[in-house]
Amino acid sequence: MEIQVSVIGVTGTVGSRVAAKLARQGIQVRGIARDPSRFPGHANVELVIADLTNRQEAEKALRNSRAVYLTPPEMGEDPLALESAVGLNVIEAAKHAGIQHLVLHTALQADRGKTGAGIIDHKRQLEQAAESSGIGYTILRPGWFLQNLFLAKDYFEQGMFSMPWPPERRIAGVSVEDIANVAVALLEKGPQNRGFDLHLPGGVTGTSIAQAASRVLDHPVQYVEFTNPAREFVASFLLSESHKALYAELFEYFRQQDYLGQPEALQGVLPGFQYTTVEQFMRSELFPGKGRQ
Repeated sequence: MEIQVSVIGVTGTVGSRVAAKLARQGIQVRGIARDPSRFPGHANVELVIADLTNRQEAEKALRNSRAVYLTPPEMGEDPLALESAVGLNVIEAAKHAGIQHLVLHTALQADRGKTGAGIIDHKRQLEQAAESSGIGYTILRPGWFLQNLFLAKDYFEQGMFSMPWPPERRIAGVSVEDIANVAVALLEKGPQNRGFDLHLPGGVTGTSIAQAASRVLDHPVQYVEFTNPAREFVASFLLSESHKALYAELFEYFRQQDYLGQPEALQGVLPGFQYTTVEQFMRSELFPGKGRQ
């Protein structure tokens, strides 16, 4: 049986949503991961165990697929090395497997390079590999996930919110649900042979997030800038030390300038698409059922 879409990282934050949305539409999906058992079963999803750092396993995993959704993994003691090994292997394997459409998830501003934030800049090599592969491709460049606000849920309820950037710094916030919806829509449309920046137009700020929380929770929430080194901010994150260093570097980059792209370009392909606002996200996911609707 031909698999319509293979999803790399089917247990991940975005990949799991993409696979589930495709399957609910009756599309045959192959979910690929080192341990895909964490993905809930679905009749339209075939789960495959594969070590995608191995070229032969990658080629075998993609056999008989028409399209691939690729979110390269970024974890462990050397997250960027793993990202390269899996990403480049999968793109090469996709060429040999005759894949017709590669949807690659990178990061906002990865196409610019030289931002100084390795977690962004490192993804440019994957974009270049996709662009030169000869495969029809679409690149998605999302910004900062609104789902990161789950880490601050208790603080919102206590009346404060803190991040390591100035209160009016504009950050490219985007809901993971929006990323998955765009991915599914573009998988259906076919290769665009270009990249798209994904985030709320104009971005979000510490102040605007606190204001949204105030409305949702019906009590004042204040934004308090974390002014110590960003490395101290990430110290409690459940990540490897090398991964913490990458996030600290990213946050230091955010301190220096607005982190924005050109999300309006997506309207040319998906006219009428609306991003989830911070307040909508809080009401639907972070604090469902709280406050006045």
